[in-house]
This record gives sequence, structure tokens and C-alpha cells, in this order.
Amino acid sequence: MGLDKAQRYMAQRKAILLAAEIAKQARPSGSVHHGTLGLDTGPHAVGVLTIETRPAGKAGDDSAWEVAEQGGNLVVSQAEVIMAAALAAVPNNTINYIELGDDGPPAQPPSLSDIGLFGATGERKVATVTQSGKILTAQVTWLVGEGNGFVYTEAGLYVGVLGAGSMFARKAFNAITKTAAFEMRFTWLITFLVSPQGGGDCAGVALVGPSSVSAETIYVASGGEASVACTFDYTVNANRLDVFLNGVRLTRGVHYVEASPPLSAPIGGPALNKGINLVGFTLSGAVGPTPADSVYIVHRNLA
Repeated sequence: MGLDKAQRYMAQRKAILLAAEIAKQARPSGSVHHGTLGLDTGPHAVGVLTIETRPAGKAGDDSAWEVAEQGGNLVVSQAEVIMAAALAAVPNNTINYIELGDDGPPAQPPSLSDIGLFGATGERKVATVTQSGKILTAQVTWLVGEGNGFVYTEAGLYVGVLGAGSMFARKAFNAITKTAAFEMRFTWLITFLVSPQGGGDCAGVALVGPSSVSAETIYVASGGEASVACTFDYTVNANRLDVFLNGVRLTRGVHYVEASPPLSAPIGGPALNKGINLVGFTLSGAVGPTPADSVYIVHRNLA
């Protein structure tokens, strides 16, 4: 096969292998992760963004790409409507482009209510979008002469017309100052996972998340934490808290307990320092290309 075709094939293979590894970490089969954490999980979607750079003068050398940033994204609330519209073949509801933002640093943390970037730069490009099995891949490359002069800290994955679409997912990342000294490649994976033994009678593909949120905390571990403090106040054990570890929903009383002060290993937070104590396991920090554990705590409003 030709060089271009071979490079596209290798890029696709890397995307598939990366998504498979992330899915394996999120729901490893037949094993126990972090001590007593169980694995009977419901269906969910895993989104991951990989940012790579390649020095000027190395164009065409696929081995010259180096990972600058890699981690999970947040699929925002309006993605529910986007997916429903796409399945109904409503025009302009399929993944089309990636847009970059210069917000901060640090960038505003992702929130379910996000509908656009906080520091839009106008730097956006139509993505090469492919599908292989349960994995959707969107990839964009900014060449050495493109996108220079900004300090990028956020990216959005969009559907619809270039520059006028709706955001499907958002990612905040460490600052990258783009210059003519390097190319920059963004590879966004959305992997759909189905568990035949989900919580209750749940089966199929879904985006995990409450329909109404009053507050939330996203915490990325440095390693060894046994508790996580919230940035909001809540009523302990009122059945209004949802907790996710690496996209997998945890069970209160089995994997964590809701706690007023003191937490077993306080890490800060508000004055009241409410949060969760983990049961029988600790969080892991990043090790090489393996991302750190992340905990997502959501406070729901129940009618």
C-alpha cells in the first residue's frame, strides 16, 4: 500500500489499541480493581483525547509523534440530544470538527452544562472521522504554519457546520504554546461499552449522568488518596450523591461512604470538608502513559 494509506492505517490501529486498553482499565474482565472495588457496572461511553506533537522537518515520519497530553474528556449534557438526533438522521448532528480554546491557564474545568469553549480562538478544523466496531475516532492535525500564537488549554469535539455546530464533548489540558517549531495532532476517541450484567435490569448503550445537577467535583488523583473532599455542601446519606471512578459508577456503602468531617485522609475542600471515604482501596496516580485515576462526584436534585 502507499505511504499515506499505510500511515492512516497505523494511526487507526493505534486509536483502536488505545481505546481497547482504556476500556480494559475501566472495566477489566474477571478481576478486581483497587482492592474491594466491584465490577458489576452499567453501560457507559468512554471518551479520550490524545494530543501529540511532531518537530518541524519530521513531516511524514509517524514515529516522530510524541504524546503531550492524554486523558478522558467530559461528554456534555447536550450530547444526549445530539445522539438522539443523529439516530433519527436529523441533518448536522454527526461529528465534524475539533475546535481549540485559549482559556487561562488554567482552563475552566469541564462541566455537564458546557455548550462551548471558554476561550474560543477561531482555530477549528474539519476532522477525519472513522468508525471501527464500537470506536469512533476524530483526528485533526495543525501543521507547523497553522494555529500559531495561542496558548491552548481546552478543546471541543463538535457536530454540525464548521464554526456553527454544537459541542459533544470538552477537554481541558495543560497549556500548549503553539509555534512553527512543531505540528500538533489531536486524536479524539469515543468508545461505546455495553455490559450484559449492568446495574439492575439495565442493558444497552447510554451516557451515564443525572438529568439535573446542582453541583459537581472532578478530582484527578496524584496517588494514594483514600478520600475525596467535595467543593459543595450536601446532606450526607440523602441518596443525592452519584460517584464515578474512571467512568464506572460506584455503590454507596460498598465502594465508598459519604462523610462529614473528618474524612479518613482529608485533602482540602470547603470549610465543612464533606466528601467520600473510599472503602478498601486507594487511588492511583499517573504511571507512564497510564492516566491517573479520576473521581467524579455529582450532587443531584431529586423532585
